[in-house]
Amino acid sequence: MSRLFKWLYLSLVFVSVGILWIGISRTGQVPGTIKEGDGYRPIATKIDEARQVMERAESQIVAVTIDPEYDRMVTIPAGPFFLGDRDGGAIEQPERTVTLSAYRIDAYETTFAHYYAFVGATGHRKPRLYSYPNVDPEPLPFITNSFNPVVGVSWEDALAYCVWRGKRLPTEVEWERAAKGTDRRSWPWGDEADPRFANLVGGEDGFKYTAPVGALRQDRSREGAYDLVGNVMEWTADWFDERYYAMLPAADPPGPPTGVERVIRGASWNDSLHRGRTTTRFKMRPDYLDITIGFRCAQSVEAQKQALRGSGKAINTGVFSLDRNFNFSYNAPVF
Repeated sequence: MSRLFKWLYLSLVFVSVGILWIGISRTGQVPGTIKEGDGYRPIATKIDEARQVMERAESQIVAVTIDPEYDRMVTIPAGPFFLGDRDGGAIEQPERTVTLSAYRIDAYETTFAHYYAFVGATGHRKPRLYSYPNVDPEPLPFITNSFNPVVGVSWEDALAYCVWRGKRLPTEVEWERAAKGTDRRSWPWGDEADPRFANLVGGEDGFKYTAPVGALRQDRSREGAYDLVGNVMEWTADWFDERYYAMLPAADPPGPPTGVERVIRGASWNDSLHRGRTTTRFKMRPDYLDITIGFRCAQSVEAQKQALRGSGKAINTGVFSLDRNFNFSYNAPVF
């Protein structure tokens, strides 16, 4: 009996080898494998395509200059506001009345042009937008416009840029106050749930990926800060602690002293309107890089006054103006 099984096994092996040989002789490849021409591209090919896209984009990013409007900061006056949402999720509660000192926050998210000025001046690493296992070069030409928000930067990258500018990252509480104002509004413009007002997932706003900073004019806070709902999520200074609201000091909370993940706020071009509420909290590892996360900087009013008294150098900005060029096709690639 064992001899019979042996011969049956050998027969199956010979038949399998024969089928494989016939397949190779007819198609020139092993049956079951995927040819690159069949819509499949190896990861190495995608990475190389993405690298070439980035090289072309960088040549334009470093050449463009930006209107000083995009260096503008808005002042958030001192006073109390409602932090959190009494009807929100567990990590958005309890709602607290918190008082903040006056501070300033960038009116616009940091752009590629601004960030590459920092890279050129300091030698800091560039944004990382490719070499991921799931890299897709298709959105890169739309995302890497000079005047779109920089993405592919970690928390450490964002902090380094802000320090270079004589600023800092906003605390989580400062970020929420800048977006919400002093009432309980769900979005910076109020409580009207209209996805056309911010750059979010879907086509209602006219953008598939990121948009030029400030392009969605309805996504504006009372003090004049843009894109606090959509476009990109934003790093803040704080460590994340889901219980922090219950224990934070009532005046100028500095954030938890330690943690594992950093707080990110706002929603991105790939998120829903609900995720863009002024009270929604997110968390991410500080070294995380993604095409949905960027940042903006903040500055204490007193620190800003001291900077004006000093001899700080402003980066070269001055030519492109969103308002003066509003007929430009912002949803087109840069090359």
